[in-house]
Amino acid sequence: MTTEARHSIRSPAVPASLDHVHALLVEVWAGNPDVEPDDRMRFELGVTEIAGNIVEHGAGAAPIEFHLGVDVFDDRLEARFRDPGRRVEVDFDAATMPDVMAESGRGLALVLAVVDELTYRHDGSDNHWLVVRRRAVP
Repeated sequence: MTTEARHSIRSPAVPASLDHVHALLVEVWAGNPDVEPDDRMRFELGVTEIAGNIVEHGAGAAPIEFHLGVDVFDDRLEARFRDPGRRVEVDFDAATMPDVMAESGRGLALVLAVVDELTYRHDGSDNHWLVVRRRAVP
C-alpha cells in the first residue's frame, strides 16, 4: 500500500519530537475509539521506541527530520517511519533483553515483544521502518 497515511507528522529528530509522536497517537486514538486498550498500549510502545531510536541514533553531525505515518485498519495498526539518517545495521534475531542493570539496549527487543511485525530497510538515502500490530478480534 503506497497511499499517504491518514495521520502523520514531520519532525526534527530531537528529544522534544517524542511529544509530537505522543500527540499524534492521541489524535489516532481519539478518531478510533474501537481500538482495544491492549492493542493501543503495545502499538504505542513499539512506535515510541522506534521514534526514540531515530532521535538517539539517527542523526550524525547534521540534524535530520523524520516522517511518521500511522494508519488504523480493521485488522491491524501500522506505523511507517522514514528518515535520512545513518544506515542502521539491524539483526532482529540477535535482539534480546539485556541484563536488568543495563542502562540501554532494550529498544528492539522490547518492540519485537509487543508488535507483530517490525521491518527495516535502507533504500539509498532513507531508512524505512514498518511497525505493525494486528488488532484483537472483538
